[in-house]
Formats: sequence, structure tokens, C-alpha cells
Amino acid sequence: MADLRDEIVNKSFFQFLNKGYGACSLKDLEAATGLTKGAFYYYFRNKEEILKAGIEKYLSVSSEMSEEEFLKIDSLREYILVLVDRKERNAERWQELFEFFIIEVAFFQLILEVENLFPVFRHSIDKLSRLRLGRWEFMILKAKQTGEIKAELDTSVLARNLMSVSTSMVNIDLSTENMRIAFSDMRMQFEQYYLLIKK
Repeated sequence: MADLRDEIVNKSFFQFLNKGYGACSLKDLEAATGLTKGAFYYYFRNKEEILKAGIEKYLSVSSEMSEEEFLKIDSLREYILVLVDRKERNAERWQELFEFFIIEVAFFQLILEVENLFPVFRHSIDKLSRLRLGRWEFMILKAKQTGEIKAELDTSVLARNLMSVSTSMVNIDLSTENMRIAFSDMRMQFEQYYLLIKK
């Protein structure tokens, strides 16, 4: 029984991430899972409940760098490497849990779409974004002070630009084969950016 509930959540969440919540009807979800409306209503009262179960499942294995870990990082270059590795490990955990590749930016877009249904999740994403932006700014300022990167660069603009590199994955197909390629591409983009800003 629990396996069928999980299957509904996984396959429905895939549809929500790919098409958007509003674009997915219950009929679409029935077709994606091969189940009838009756099977859905045995486990969930409506589409909103399925979405909430998917979001909670996603968040259950989501992992953010602790303050202690962050403060041990010595350079902007090291921060970039640690960050990408962590993003890839998170993607692997989500893939094991849902049985398909999930990129964080697709999840964030879904949360923005459904913010009226679940304002608490939107609040969490906003808080996380502010934390991440602050960390980028901290590492950039540190890199300027140590002479790692050019001092004349605008800290705030650079932080936003570097933070947005991972959004380049937004158009990646959510399949296992593309996961390695996507993270390899992200590393390459960060490397090119770093070469432009280093002293």
C-alpha cells in the first residue's frame, strides 16, 4: 500500500516539476501513473495533497551547508567546488528518493508557482536565498581582501551572477543520463567565471 502511495507522489511530482502544477490535471496524473481516479482518492483527497506530499518528501533529504562548514572554507574557489559537490550530492539523494533527477531550480520554480497554496514553503525558499546570497557576498569580500580576485569588482552584482550559474540547469531534461552532464557543465561555467575574476 505504501509503495503505491509513493508511486503516486513520485510520478505526480515529476509531472508538476516538468509541466507546472497548474498545467497538470488529475487526468494527467492518472495517465502518468496508470491509476484510476478511485485509486488517487484512496490515498489523497485532491491534487494539492499530492503536491504537498511531494514537497515534504523533497525537503526531507535536502541538506544545506552548516555555518561551521561554511566558515572553514578558505577561498572563493574552494567555496565554489564545495558548493557544486554539495548540489550534486543533493541531486543524487533526490534521485534515489523519487527515482528521477531533480534540479533545485526546478523545485524553486514550482514553489514560486504554488506560493498561494503553501506560503510557508515560499517563506523558507526566500530565507534560504537570502542566506545563500549573503554567503556569496561574504566569500567575495574575503577573496578581495586576500587578493584572490580583482578588488574593483562589485560584490553584490558578482554575488548575484555567481549565484545564478546553477539556474542554467533549468532546461535540463530530468533524466539520469543528463545529471552528470549538467553538473559537469555547471563546474565548467563556474571555472570560466572564476578565470575572469581572479587576480
